[in-house]
Formats: sequence, structure tokens, C-alpha cells
Amino acid sequence: MSDFQIKTRATGVKQDTRWRTSSHGEDAARPGQLDVSAFTSGTHYNIAGQDKNTIPSGVAVAKLANGLYGPYSATAGADDSDPRRTLAGYINDNEGVALGDDPSTAKPTFARLVHGIVKPSLLPIAAQRTTVKTAKSSVSITHVED
Repeated sequence: MSDFQIKTRATGVKQDTRWRTSSHGEDAARPGQLDVSAFTSGTHYNIAGQDKNTIPSGVAVAKLANGLYGPYSATAGADDSDPRRTLAGYINDNEGVALGDDPSTAKPTFARLVHGIVKPSLLPIAAQRTTVKTAKSSVSITHVED
């Protein structure tokens, strides 16, 4: 299932990582692979005027049934048993995750923050800012108020 192709892409722009309130846990990130088909342009990447097909640092992720990672969503599926409703961490790549010119063919790997302190109000996906505070979680993340 895993595909470890080596493709290097530089986004060229460092992402806003203030959502991580400290470097605590940053060096303990775990590797993962994204299921790009679960992400939506304009919602999860190419947001806030960006057009470089880059999923920004700080997007909350969930481990999907296929073993890959997709965006966390508190309202996904019919009930709480949907795996997308369990927070599995945050994209922890300082430059985000570049999907290349054709995101549908991308098989990106990423660093997943599984332990640390997060300020939800600074997350890049507005819909995740309030829901992650009370999310069912498989990681050790502390969410701090403004």
C-alpha cells in the first residue's frame, strides 16, 4: 500500500507555523502518507489566495480506513464511528506539503505532529479551529486558548 517514490518539490514560501505555540513535540513528529483524494482545493489547499497546490502546515488530519491520512472533520460521515472524526495530529511540515502540478497523481508523505501545544485560532482551516478543541483524539495534543 505504501508508495515511497522520491519526488522533491519546494514550495518556496515558509508557512505560518504560529499555530504551534512552541517547539515542544516538534522533533517527535511521525511520518505519514496523505490520501490526496480526501483533500479539496479551495478548502484544504490553495486557500487564502494561494495557488501552488500546497497543503499548509497546521491542517488537522485523521487516519482514514485505507491507512492513509486525510483532513480531520468533526461532521464527517453518518456518526462518531467515522475515522475522519478522530484527530490524529497536524501537518507539521514548515513549508506545507507540496502536491505538484497535478494533485491527483501526488502521493506525498508528511511529518505528523502527535505531541505538542497548539493554538487552534491560528490553524489555516477555519472550520477546524473550534472543532479540534473537543475532538476525539488518538494523540497527545494540548489546545490552548487565545
